[in-house]
Amino acid sequence: MEEQAQYIENYIHEAEEGKVHLSENQIKQLHNQAEYLHQHAGHEAAHGRMGLIIIVSLVAFQFVLLYWKKHHYRSYQGITTIGLWVLPFLLALQSKWHQFAAFWILFSILNSWIIYKATRKPLHHLTPKLVYKWFWIVYQVSYVTGLIGYFMMFLTFMGFGAQETKEGQDPVTPGLVYWGLTFLCYGIYFGILGRDFVEFCTESMASTLGYYTKEGFPRKHLRLGVCAICGNHVSNAISTIDAHGQLQAPVVLQPSPNGAPVEPSIKLNCGHEFHEECIRGWCLIGKKDMCPYCKEKVDLRAFKINPWDTTQHLYLNLLDALRYMIVWQPVIMGVVQFGFNISGLE
Repeated sequence: MEEQAQYIENYIHEAEEGKVHLSENQIKQLHNQAEYLHQHAGHEAAHGRMGLIIIVSLVAFQFVLLYWKKHHYRSYQGITTIGLWVLPFLLALQSKWHQFAAFWILFSILNSWIIYKATRKPLHHLTPKLVYKWFWIVYQVSYVTGLIGYFMMFLTFMGFGAQETKEGQDPVTPGLVYWGLTFLCYGIYFGILGRDFVEFCTESMASTLGYYTKEGFPRKHLRLGVCAICGNHVSNAISTIDAHGQLQAPVVLQPSPNGAPVEPSIKLNCGHEFHEECIRGWCLIGKKDMCPYCKEKVDLRAFKINPWDTTQHLYLNLLDALRYMIVWQPVIMGVVQFGFNISGLE
């Protein structure tokens, strides 16, 4: 490190003599880097201990989180959701990210109203459709926003929007990069947040109606022709799922009076019938792959109308994986820093 520091100091000396054109900010950064190298010269052994602390912390946290999630899923999911909701907002306030804070407040107000509706007892029969409609909009907006951000970042990597920097000037971040990262981060964050809240609302609404319990038997018996998700009677236009997981065309058993439009329904392989909008919301938006009443597995291929549905389902799985990085990664880094402090490492 001493050799690297000496090289940087020689480079700074050439800049001060006018042989190399550097801005004052660049020279200051080089001074800081040289000072850092001087301070950490001969600390290779300490760096090895730091690396060991990081590896042990990552491995240990993985086992702790997996055990917690497996044996106490509700508390794990609840704390994860609260952390995902609150921590980024506190960071935005500290860093004065007013734009993000404004979007967060608007989303929180609307989302809190939806949660309020989903947790009322007795549950209004239109609430499940309202809840799934809201989270479907959140998902679609976050999906499109993330795609726009990704496309803007891709254009940046292809050389579009790049700004030439004259010698001696500080580099400038292109506007395309800034907005690309902004759109991408907004899409991912609010997409993940919506996924967590819709799971809570889904189980709350189903438990309130009494036709669903996470474990054991439901409190109420499901009568023939009743949708276990909203509690209303299903229509006479019923679709079925064949052996290949394909949704068949609806069969109208009895025409509706006065020619009123009929809400299509779906009969699962287990024999239970649901409104198509309800069961799609339960499976695709609510992250459930089973019948809400008997818990028999549902073939999700039946609800994927076009190739975009398959792509979006993969995107939903990606959001679930990124939740760990947003919530628990800062906690792990805090534990690592604590280990550094008690070990006398910097």
